[in-house]
Amino acid sequence: MPFYEDIKTISGNLVVDGTLESKHIKTDSLEANKFKGATEEEYYNFFDDTAVGFNSLTVVHEFDFPSTELDLVKGRHIKVEYNAKLATGTSGTVSPTVTMQTEIKVPDAPSYRGIGLGYHVSFPSTGMQRLEFDGNVVNRFGCGNVGTLSSYRLYRNLHFRQNVEQTELVQNPFFTGTSNWVASGGTLSSYFGTAASIQQDSNADEAYFYQAVTVEIGKKYRFSGLTYTSAGTSPAQFHLSTSSSVADAFESSSVFSASSGNQTYTKDFIATTTTVYIMGEATSATNSQYAVFDNFTLKELQDKTYVDVSTASGQIVPTGGSALVYHHPFGATSSGDWAVVDTRQISYRTVPYTHYLQMTSEVYLGAENITYECRLRIKHLAFGDTLTTEPSKVLMQSRMIGEQST
Repeated sequence: MPFYEDIKTISGNLVVDGTLESKHIKTDSLEANKFKGATEEEYYNFFDDTAVGFNSLTVVHEFDFPSTELDLVKGRHIKVEYNAKLATGTSGTVSPTVTMQTEIKVPDAPSYRGIGLGYHVSFPSTGMQRLEFDGNVVNRFGCGNVGTLSSYRLYRNLHFRQNVEQTELVQNPFFTGTSNWVASGGTLSSYFGTAASIQQDSNADEAYFYQAVTVEIGKKYRFSGLTYTSAGTSPAQFHLSTSSSVADAFESSSVFSASSGNQTYTKDFIATTTTVYIMGEATSATNSQYAVFDNFTLKELQDKTYVDVSTASGQIVPTGGSALVYHHPFGATSSGDWAVVDTRQISYRTVPYTHYLQMTSEVYLGAENITYECRLRIKHLAFGDTLTTEPSKVLMQSRMIGEQST
């Protein structure tokens, strides 16, 4: 039967075999085979024939960047191609300078958007603090500044790094003795105080040793270990297991022969249990045969975004701590005022009488969904000469960036 009550929340799975219509759908995650509406929007406009004054910024073009369809948050990008003609009135050369500013009127809506929780990393250079963020948040940065809600700082060196190794999870990873390790089928001993030796006993089963490490299901980890193999040692093998038994191994290295030299085994995996057993095995069944291992490590892998932020007027994140960081595309400029989001300047030598020039400006405003009022202002430093706008254009793009958070 049809629904008649306008309820606020539906919990659980809702399966609709047919058409679902709604004036507004608000969700943190939306999956669909078909999605009607623009995931990318483009707007072009053109301008021409404006005279530019000497050493005085002149508005040569005003345009609006429309709000996004369906009110979706998208990455907003403006590209300007400005063409002009300078009439010098002389057969000699002139050496003028032209300045172009792309400006946006700061909207009444909050002009900041959250980047995320930033953690202090280091001070890579004088006056700069390096911060890290969990995951890929590069698309939350744009023109302007970053800071807390009321602070505005310049930034540079924006990097995204995948599979960044985190804190070591193995106890006694470099075998200063054999503490935290358990032997099975043989004798575990220290090898010159800097490695571990597992020696086969009189039983035919192969000898190995292990350590149980607590992990989180669904997270990515990297295991690595080193074995020293020579003519006098047993062949060796590494295992990752769900129990203290080699039989339950879900990942195993190849068997490194006794004469293969030093061998490092590295394996990335997704945890499916809360405990992983890391193992080194002497695969020979001969009594007194041994294998030597060292440098066992197990570390969580995370994706990280790094950025260097100016410490002028103070740090935005305390040393050794964390703080919420925001993108401020217009810095400290107040609502209703014009903010310069990009400045371009060229100096050149003209040909006689008439000279043509081109300037470009590209601005990424970050993630937003609102309408922007924009303008382009130009000035030149060629006294007594006239700079006239030739056919020029503006391209505006709004593109889905995969998130709708504020």
